[in-house]
Amino acid sequence: MFLLWAAMDAFYIVLYSLRSIARGAVPFWSDFYSGLEAVRGWGGSDIFIWSGLLLQISVVLTFIGFFKCQKIAVFLAVVQIPFRIFFIVPSVSVVLLVPMVVADINNWIWLGLLLASEAVKGWSIWWLYRTSETRILEH
Repeated sequence: MFLLWAAMDAFYIVLYSLRSIARGAVPFWSDFYSGLEAVRGWGGSDIFIWSGLLLQISVVLTFIGFFKCQKIAVFLAVVQIPFRIFFIVPSVSVVLLVPMVVADINNWIWLGLLLASEAVKGWSIWWLYRTSETRILEH
């Protein structure tokens, strides 16, 4: 289970980076910087942009944590769930390919896939924690 979620986070990081590079941007940095410029131009708060950056950093951290089977990854993944929903970063990151394949996807279906993705992850890491608590605590 650890490696599955590590793979999903790795897939997200690679897909995000490739999409950024394809449009001539620097992964993570360009979106952060343009987000700050946009929010400041509209007169809004930077908190959403900083929160988005923290989510991106935490995805890298959960990738590393899940890959190393560390207990902290389970807790960080739970904390990420509301932020993943808000920023539309599904845990089952192959869901991000759906709009590429299905051009006219209904927004409700997309929202359902996003919520299902987070429900699956939440349930699976709860199950992982409950069934292998000793193994997790050893790391």
